[in-house]
Amino acid sequence: MTGMTLDVDEVNGGAIFHLGGRVMFESDSVAFRQKLEQVLERGKRWIVLDLSRVIAMSSTGLGILIAAHRALTDRGGCFRLAQLSEKVRSILETTRLNSVFEIFDSVDKAVEKTKAK
Repeated sequence: MTGMTLDVDEVNGGAIFHLGGRVMFESDSVAFRQKLEQVLERGKRWIVLDLSRVIAMSSTGLGILIAAHRALTDRGGCFRLAQLSEKVRSILETTRLNSVFEIFDSVDKAVEKTKAK
């Protein structure tokens, strides 16, 4: 797996985005934004981003996370990260973005907390 992969499972009220591979390039950002807009246009109010399969992330990848967080919170929605790979966890700790995002050990826990709101 070299490029970014993105699979989306839409569920009641929200969506789970499964991101994988190398999240590095502007084309990755464009693909993510397009999918995010499609989901938001369908009225989804929350997103859980599964990062368990991400093996590399550049500043462009961090920009994807920040933009998605902003897009959801600006609309009164909820954005959570789940199952961070060690690489992503390290990057978020180094940049201190781990204090910005709600982070969960599993997708199920993130979805459960989101639905409980």
